[in-house]
Amino acid sequence: MEISDIPPHQNPLTTTNNDNNDGNWTKGEVQPRRCNDFFFALLFYAHLGVMACCAAVYAPKMFSEVAEGAMNGNGGGGGERNLMNEEEESGGGSVVQQDENESSHGSSMGGAKDKKFLSMMIKGMHHLVTTTIMPYPSSDNIDDHHNRNLEEDDDVTGTNDMGDMMLLLGISALIALVISTGALSFMIRHAESLIRFALLFNIAATAVFAIGSLFLSPFAAIWGLFLFGLTVYYAYIVWGRIPFAACNLVSATTAVKANLGLAFFAYSSLPIMIGWSAWWIVSFVSTVYITSGCDAQGNCENEPSNLLVFAMLLSYYWTFQVIKNVIHVTVAGTVGTWWFVPTEGSSCCSRGVRDSFLRSVTTSFGSICMGSLLVAIVEASKAMVRNLRESDDGGGIFLCIAECLLSCLQDILEYFNTWAFVFVGLYGYTFLESGKNVINLFKSRGWTTIITDNLAQGVLGMVSVAVGLITGLVALAIAHGQGMVFGDELGASAAAFFIGFIIGAVLTNTLMTLVSSAVNTVIVCYAEAPHEFQQNHPKLSEDMRAAWRQAWPAEFTY
Repeated sequence: MEISDIPPHQNPLTTTNNDNNDGNWTKGEVQPRRCNDFFFALLFYAHLGVMACCAAVYAPKMFSEVAEGAMNGNGGGGGERNLMNEEEESGGGSVVQQDENESSHGSSMGGAKDKKFLSMMIKGMHHLVTTTIMPYPSSDNIDDHHNRNLEEDDDVTGTNDMGDMMLLLGISALIALVISTGALSFMIRHAESLIRFALLFNIAATAVFAIGSLFLSPFAAIWGLFLFGLTVYYAYIVWGRIPFAACNLVSATTAVKANLGLAFFAYSSLPIMIGWSAWWIVSFVSTVYITSGCDAQGNCENEPSNLLVFAMLLSYYWTFQVIKNVIHVTVAGTVGTWWFVPTEGSSCCSRGVRDSFLRSVTTSFGSICMGSLLVAIVEASKAMVRNLRESDDGGGIFLCIAECLLSCLQDILEYFNTWAFVFVGLYGYTFLESGKNVINLFKSRGWTTIITDNLAQGVLGMVSVAVGLITGLVALAIAHGQGMVFGDELGASAAAFFIGFIIGAVLTNTLMTLVSSAVNTVIVCYAEAPHEFQQNHPKLSEDMRAAWRQAWPAEFTY
């Protein structure tokens, strides 16, 4: 949906009349190019700068101290054993003192839990240093180390090196990409059957769970039967709406398939998230290590600051949400282009894909940062409350209630963001304007119930698992055929299958998130501009019109 090249009087999105006279709702208009919610974009970049400074200032100091401790521990393996022995000796002699502290200071368990976590992280850094910076064992242990390797090699057959692992990962990824891409066409042809199968599969799964719970306990049996009855009732209620969900899924999948270049941005987000996680771990551990006065054994002079931990958690969740929502807004803009101007949104690397991504990381980036920050604050708060609940005996029920409320608030905010970001991607509104407009749109149309229908989401999850299983079986066959061994015979089979399953499920789920975002965009676009859909995609429009009228006769007035 290119903004600058479409004159306002020819742009179908600038129509402000209301065909159905539905209250206060006004049809969306493409907004002038401007940096919306710029303060939040600036704040996001500033926080990344702070995280970079933390890593640059504190990480070298921490690694230097940990490396020095590793050297003093005689090369690495001995140092790690010394750390474990010191922990056992100190732990054995401090049980009584710990009990006294717990009785006099109810909050000490939280600090002990934080210290234990920090100690584990530091030992991980210690192991990293001893295996990378100083990878060679002492001369006294070389022969023993070599003999153990020979003995291990005699126990198994086949190969067991990093080359085999990378080969299996590469083949699994390639197979997953091919199958998941082919799954788009399969979903278009068999959308209704897939939705029905997903509902029946859920019923069968809960039935198995209910039968198994009968042999556990009366409470488990009651709970299992309740879930089974609830699943059956849900399937009965939504069964008549399957054609409606199928049409939405077909339209969304068609739009994604026509603009398959979206997959590049989705897959690119995976290494970005992994890289961010690694960066955050180094920044978090090193900052807490230095500011709390810790040593190489994980013993700290001061308690880690709760404010610092909260800020670090907020940083992690905020960045994660921003990366995810950039993709969501890009999909919304691309589907909007396909909907209104199909000539610019119907090829793999279409103009709609490129322009939508550029808008999401420039003019709309502040809006994405603002909405993502709201969810991140709740996520960080929930993580802090969960840590307190798991480490403190007092106030457990209140902390449990607080965590439950925060989880509900997170779901509400994420649900709101899902629809608000569609308007951000379609028209370029600010975050608050987008949220207000999309709510008014659904209220005026009487679609507040329609947008809660999530039948299509179940299919997307089922397809991800199915592709993961297929990829796992193929990886298992390849591993056996090529003599790849990862452990003993049983472990080799399990490892090969697990690698294939994870690669297949993750890559397919990444592609399916594009379809999920497209489904939400299709619903918004159909509420906004059904006539443009009829003009540009008549076959899909006719099928959708019939399905919507059948599923929602009162709400559908076109």
